[in-house]
Amino acid sequence: MLKAGFSKVCISPPIGVPLAGFAAREQTSTGIHDDLFARALVLQTSKSAVALVSVDLLALPRDFIQRVRQTIHESTGLSPEAIMIASTHTHAGPVTITTFFNPDETVDSHYMSTLENGIREAVTDAWRSRFAARVGVGIGHVEGVGVNRRSSNQKPVDEQIGIIKVADVHGGTRGVFFNYACHPTVLGPDNLLVTGDFPAFAIKNIEAGIGPDGFAMFVNGTQGNISMGHSSELSAIGVITPGRTFARAEELGNLLAAATLEKLESIETDADPRIESVAIPVRLPLKQYPPGDETAKLLHEAEENLASLVSANGDNTDQLRRAQSEHLYASITDFYAKETKVFADGMLPIELQGIRINDATFVAIPAEVFVEIGLHVKEKSHHPMFIVGIANGYIGYLPTKAAHNDGGYEVVSSKCRPEAEEVLIKNVLTLEQKLFDASP
Repeated sequence: MLKAGFSKVCISPPIGVPLAGFAAREQTSTGIHDDLFARALVLQTSKSAVALVSVDLLALPRDFIQRVRQTIHESTGLSPEAIMIASTHTHAGPVTITTFFNPDETVDSHYMSTLENGIREAVTDAWRSRFAARVGVGIGHVEGVGVNRRSSNQKPVDEQIGIIKVADVHGGTRGVFFNYACHPTVLGPDNLLVTGDFPAFAIKNIEAGIGPDGFAMFVNGTQGNISMGHSSELSAIGVITPGRTFARAEELGNLLAAATLEKLESIETDADPRIESVAIPVRLPLKQYPPGDETAKLLHEAEENLASLVSANGDNTDQLRRAQSEHLYASITDFYAKETKVFADGMLPIELQGIRINDATFVAIPAEVFVEIGLHVKEKSHHPMFIVGIANGYIGYLPTKAAHNDGGYEVVSSKCRPEAEEVLIKNVLTLEQKLFDASP
């Protein structure tokens, strides 16, 4: 009864475009190390259908997602709330969203139009190429890829790999969807080559492991404070730490691929799965910012202080780095003060989306959620649950309440108040209940 289809479309930008992800990166791209793709997997039963889409990009705005969903609906008949579009969060793709860390970045409307067509084409091609299939969900484990960059002992991390296995009617694996929580930031602000970072290497290895026509796609998890250990603040101001190489990205991608392939064989598949999709509106409490003229004044003062230190040619690196961080933080605060003015009630509307496959749930959240929140939700859920981060929009970081007390880059870069953690957890568990209470 199940039909499945998959497809991918190249979305690599022209050489010479700015790359998104690091405020300190001033030069434009000089080449393409590996192509970027929009990848789509569709699953259809006699009662429902869903589309899972992954794009090798930093993030996408909510209004763009809504527009693309509508065009996909017109092409395939798929319900917009049954279409999940997630960004892998590579920091070496084109600028597709104006962000808190670099508000002067401009989005190329021509590229965005091409991207919209590419995503629609990937899903439409997947829909047209459906075949009789079987599907199953499993959990793999991997060590040594992501670490907690805000913790002295580099923990906690989420070592789970959420895996959707798509097989033909004879049980032969045809496609793999895998979910893992970690920033794809092996490559730093000094890298000027377009790349999907370590997930690109993992995808390549998994597809090779499946066979000549193998298909794989990656989506991120609760990676807000998970990376390879590089300081987010130092990266943001342009400090290059050792180990940010393609060789390291390949090493980590290979680890993730090996763990995924190892689990793949033992995942049982079903020709008649239960598939459901639900989307619910949620409102998160916003921080209260000073008036725009005040934040603009503080930003101007931070700019002047930084400029004076640079012109003095001093060798006090610590003092210069503090000034760079203060300027970065002032820029973020000024950006959010202006952006959040439109929310007069102090609440930020987002969408939570859940897709159920038999007993497992994949929940899309448009944020960089801290891993502790993801682990807590998994512990409280009544069924296997996987969080897909940076999906169906982008609101920035969503730290834990405890992290707000510690401050730092991710906390300054969050526009939500500490209570947002509790609101999010409550609504994710409500979403799970809706999925499993749904009528057949």
